Amino acid sequence: MAYSGIVASFRTLGSAGSPQNLFSLENTAGSAVVVTLRRLLIKMDATVLLTSVMAQLKCGRVTGTLPSGGTTLTKGTFDTTQSSAANVVARGATASDGGVATAIVATMGTVHWQQFGMRMHSVVGQVLAPDFDMLPVLIADSALPAFKLAAGEALLVQVVGTATNNPATNHYFVNCVWTEA
Repeated sequence: MAYSGIVASFRTLGSAGSPQNLFSLENTAGSAVVVTLRRLLIKMDATVLLTSVMAQLKCGRVTGTLPSGGTTLTKGTFDTTQSSAANVVARGATASDGGVATAIVATMGTVHWQQFGMRMHSVVGQVLAPDFDMLPVLIADSALPAFKLAAGEALLVQVVGTATNNPATNHYFVNCVWTEA
């Protein structure tokens, strides 16, 4: 039976830098499993008025060297009788919930999925944070084509913006569900 994993990153503040790497999922070299992603999303909260274009949220495979830096996240499981392969690493850019900001060092290749984040065009009322899917929702259906990471591959989630649309008053966290077989 395939292992099913789940992980949530720390809440990470916007950096005013671009790109800002938020999360990676890696299947390191020598791995005996294939990672199949089932859900990948960002939750975002903005706490100040933003009149410029929204930040872009992007997802793609890493090119070159696998990610480093950041903080290795503790992987959860749906079935406590199973365990994840040691070669599968979830990494988050640590900030407010986990301590000092620690950047993930990685370069994204081809962008596979992107969308705009949210922005508050006024600071009146409440804005509920929607789920920003970072891969097509269809990957959750096991009958449809899946998004897979072979040994030596990694996936990267990042925010692309400017000091104006990715300020330290933006907050992000990433949730991910996958299987290993």
